Amino acid sequence: MNILILGGDGFIGSHFVDQAVALNHNVTVFDRFPYNVSKNLEHQREKIKILTGEFANRDQVAKALEGQDIVYHFISATNPATSWHDPLVEIETNLKQSVQLFSLAVEMGVKKIVFPSSGGAVYGRRCGIINEEKTSLPFNPYGITKLAIEHFLNYFHEYSGIAADIYRIGNAYGPRQPMDTPQGVIAVWIGKILADEEVVVYGDSQTLRDYVYAEDVSYLLTHSLSDFNSSDIYNLGTGRGVSILELLDIFSLMIDKPFKYKICKCRNFDNKSVILDNSKLLSNFPGFKFQKIEDKIKGTWLCVRGRYENKQRKFA
Repeated sequence: MNILILGGDGFIGSHFVDQAVALNHNVTVFDRFPYNVSKNLEHQREKIKILTGEFANRDQVAKALEGQDIVYHFISATNPATSWHDPLVEIETNLKQSVQLFSLAVEMGVKKIVFPSSGGAVYGRRCGIINEEKTSLPFNPYGITKLAIEHFLNYFHEYSGIAADIYRIGNAYGPRQPMDTPQGVIAVWIGKILADEEVVVYGDSQTLRDYVYAEDVSYLLTHSLSDFNSSDIYNLGTGRGVSILELLDIFSLMIDKPFKYKICKCRNFDNKSVILDNSKLLSNFPGFKFQKIEDKIKGTWLCVRGRYENKQRKFA
């Protein structure tokens, strides 16, 4: 089938490209690709179609949608930290442009839209394990907008009949995650350690996150390819809560480089606890097991360190 992956050169998007190519689908990636160079997809260049464009450009997005069966929408211009002080940017970029995308997809005859949402932001300040039926009360503009995009996608499903799947993803981590943004504590910490800078730990033993490896995320996202008529909302997380201090212990054990750190109070734009009930999604993947964070932190470190050192040598 023909799959359009918006933001496919990004972190999770590029991992999903790998999955879609491995399944022998016709993959088109729409992203910025400055100077026609990809950040994460050079190894797939001969197997995919690359389209360079701006998500805000209606004509470019419409052109990308031509002949596509299904669209995965990974593009986001913000993160919880940046939108906390500038909520209007969420409306002007993520919300407005996502609604434009959905409208164009209907016009172009796309069969299904897949939206990777945020399991860490849309539910708000909740405790315990959260299932999809839990009332969503986001407090951060980032989460509010993610939920609004979900609602607009449901509107287009009701209005036009286009199928739509939503995945509320936990705290994804792994190779290719940017180290220079406030989102993604594992990547941020690795970046600080590589730069010989102090790691800042926000929270305590009650600050829980559902860390899920990017390769597992991308594999589970393939569920939407199995049925073009179904529409649903799924939590995509491990169901295991790891405290920020437990994560610090894992880093100390798995990373072969000493580092300094300081512990600070939780920030006001952060949730205290995020643990996702994944039983609904995993019912479609009998026997699936998530990769353990203890194992994958080390693998992520080695991969990122290798790329970092190669880059340093290149510009030395």
